[in-house]
Amino acid sequence: MSSSQPHRRNDAVHSGISGLAEDTVLTGAETVALLLAEHDAETVFAYAGTSELALCDAVEAAGRLRLVNARGDKECVFMAAGTSLPRANRGVAIVHGARGLTNAAGALADAHRNETGTLVIVGLASTRSARFLPPHAEPDLIASMGTFAQWSWEAPAIPGDAPARARAAEEFVRRFRDALGSSARPPTRPSIFGIPQDVAETRWIPAAELARPWCPPAPPVAAASDLTRATELMAGAARPLFLLDDFALAHTDLREALARLTDLLGAPVLQLRYRRGPMLFERLRVEEVGNFLGWFNPFSEAHRALLSDCDLFVTLEDRNIYRRVVGVVPPCRKVAITSDGGKVRKNEYLGGGDMLLEGEVATTLRSLADGLAGRTGRWFAPPGEAAARTTPEPADEAVERLRTAIVGAIGQTLSGWDAPALVDDSQMFGGLLAERYELLPPGLRVYGDHGGFVGGGLATAIGLAIGDPSLRVLCTLGDQGFTNAFQGLVSAVQEQARILVIVCNNGRSVSLEKQAAVSGGARPGGRDYLGNVPGFGYRRVAEAIGAAAWSVEMRPDAVEDGAHLLKNVLAKAESADGPALIELGLPSDPAMWRGIWLTQGFDEATADRSAGPRVETR
Repeated sequence: MSSSQPHRRNDAVHSGISGLAEDTVLTGAETVALLLAEHDAETVFAYAGTSELALCDAVEAAGRLRLVNARGDKECVFMAAGTSLPRANRGVAIVHGARGLTNAAGALADAHRNETGTLVIVGLASTRSARFLPPHAEPDLIASMGTFAQWSWEAPAIPGDAPARARAAEEFVRRFRDALGSSARPPTRPSIFGIPQDVAETRWIPAAELARPWCPPAPPVAAASDLTRATELMAGAARPLFLLDDFALAHTDLREALARLTDLLGAPVLQLRYRRGPMLFERLRVEEVGNFLGWFNPFSEAHRALLSDCDLFVTLEDRNIYRRVVGVVPPCRKVAITSDGGKVRKNEYLGGGDMLLEGEVATTLRSLADGLAGRTGRWFAPPGEAAARTTPEPADEAVERLRTAIVGAIGQTLSGWDAPALVDDSQMFGGLLAERYELLPPGLRVYGDHGGFVGGGLATAIGLAIGDPSLRVLCTLGDQGFTNAFQGLVSAVQEQARILVIVCNNGRSVSLEKQAAVSGGARPGGRDYLGNVPGFGYRRVAEAIGAAAWSVEMRPDAVEDGAHLLKNVLAKAESADGPALIELGLPSDPAMWRGIWLTQGFDEATADRSAGPRVETR
C-alpha cells in the first residue's frame, strides 16, 4: 500500500464519477473511493484487516487518491488528522472493526479535541455474521465511538427487494457525503462512517446515485441582530481589549480581519498562553496584527492593568479562557466571538448583559468592522518586553542563554525552509520553545496538541509530511512521547517523508517531578517510575528503523560548544534523504526548567495571594 507501488487499474473507479457509464453498478467500496476523490481527499491511510481489503483495493485503484499503510491503528487516525491539518478531509483513515477502532480511540478523541476535520472509515463484520459477535465486532460500536466524533453512521444490510435497495443506495451516498460535509464544517471535527464487509464488497449501487446534486452545509453565520448589538457595544466602548485562543488562528483570513477590526477600535490584542501540559501553540505576530502584544501573562502587572482598565472584554474562539488558566477576567461587559458557543458557556464568564456571537469567526470580525467608524490612535500604551518575561520563578543567566541558543538554532534552520511546519508533541520542551517564540521565523505554521495524547504528535507530523510533500515538517517530541510513538517512524521511512524529529531527552518526566514536589512532597529515594528506561536509546531506535539520526548534549556550562554542535547537526539532518532524528540531551536539573510548567493554576494563585502574585522580572 506504499505510494511507491503501482495502482491496480479498475476502470470503474479510475476515471472518476464523470467517466462512469449510466448502467454501471458499483460496490460499496468503489462508491466510497469515487466520493473521496470527488470531495478532494488526497491521501488515505489504512491499517487493514479482512473487512477493509475491498476498500483498500478500490482506493488504490482510484485516480487522485494515494493509499499509505500507516502500520498501526492509532497511527492511521493520527496520520489522517495530520494530513488534514491544513484542510479538512485532505487525509482519511481506514481502520478495522472493533479492535482497530477501539485501539485508535485515543487518536480519534485527540483529533476531536484539536478540532481536526477528518473522516474515519471503519470496516465492520459482514451483516450476515455481525449478530454472532465475531472477534472483530462489538454491539453498537459506531454509535459508542461516535462520542469522540462530530458525526457517525453505520451502513445497514443491503435490502433484498429492488425498491428498498434503491432507497438504501441513495441513503448510502447521501450519508457518505454528509460525513465529509460535517467534518469540514467549523468547528471541524472527525466523522465516522461504518461499512460492513458485505456492503463494501457487493455490487449494488447504481452509478446514477453519484450524479445526484448535493449541497455541503453552509458555514454558520452570527445572527444579524446580534451583530448589530455587538457593533453598538464596540462603538460605545472607550477601552476594548481582545484575548484570543489559538483555535482562532486555524480560520482562513482571521489575521487580516482581526487586524482591521482592532485597528479601527485602537484595541490591544493578547493571546492565551498555556503554562502546563502541552504548551506550544501557534501565536500571532505583530507583523500580522499591529496591536498584538504577545502572550497574555497573568504574572505581569502591566498585563493585569490592561485587563482591569478595559471596559469591553472580547474573546476569540475561547476554549479554555477560565480562571485556572487566565486568572480573574475583568468585570466589564463581554463579547465572545466563536464557532462553538458551548465551549464558551462552560467557562462561566458571560453574564446577562454580555453577548455571544456564534458563527464563522473571520466573517463575524469582518461584519463588525464594516459597521464601525475608525478612531484616532490607541487607548493603551504597549508594555515593554519585560511584561512577557515576568515570572515568580526566574531562571539563572546561563540557563537563559542555553534556551536562547536552542531556539535560535532551530529558528535559523526553519527560516531556510520554503514552507516550514512545526508539530509539537512535548510538554517541557514545548514550554521552552514558547518562551522564545519570537526566535521562530514568520510564516511558520505551528500545530500543538490540546488533547494531551503523549506520543500522538509524531504520527500527526508524519501524516502532515506524507500528505503534503511540498512541506518541510519539524516534530518536537518529548522522550516519554517517543517511547509511546516511535512505531509511526516506520511509515515515515516507508514513504521517505520530509520530516525532522527532535527528541528532548532530559532523563525523566521532569513535569511530573515538578508537580509531585509541590503536591506530593519529597519521597525518600525519589520516584523511579518517572525515569526513562535505562539503556533505551532514541537515536539507536531511529537508526534501527531506517532513519538518519544524531545525538547532541547541551548544558548551561557549555552553551557555545553545544550551540555550535546543534547547528551542525541540524544542517546534516535537514539534508537527509527521508526522515531524520536528533536526540537532544538536556539536564533534568530543576534549575534548567524554572519558569516552565506552573504547579498552581491562577485560581489557586489568586486565592493564596489576594493582592495578586508576587512577581520578579528576569
